[in-house]
Amino acid sequence: MSKSKQVSKNSNVPYAILWALTYIICLLLLKKTSLPPALGLFLALLPIATFALFIVKFSQEVASMDELAIRIYLEAAVIAFALCLLLMMTLGLLDLVIVLKKEDWSYRHLVAYLAIFYFIGLFIAKRKYN
Repeated sequence: MSKSKQVSKNSNVPYAILWALTYIICLLLLKKTSLPPALGLFLALLPIATFALFIVKFSQEVASMDELAIRIYLEAAVIAFALCLLLMMTLGLLDLVIVLKKEDWSYRHLVAYLAIFYFIGLFIAKRKYN
């Protein structure tokens, strides 16, 4: 593999790290401190900008991949989406039967699960095609 392919292959990693750090820092600040509403709203929306930047860079990276690599990433996304739907469906039905604590099962938790599901899907797809 050429040096340029290796560099472009991981070009979105810094943007993913930036988004993750922004999300975690904003989450902790919003959760642990009492902020004015305007600042709280800004912090709640800030991860959108860094995630959008990550998505743009990731899309550019995918566009430069070969068909097999695109297929692997697409399959990982499909697996993650399906597992996330399964989790949301299960939580929705469980919430009708028992009371789920918001501190343990909220939308904030779904972000972490979706990331975990994506890496599970990536692992499965890479094993399937490699």
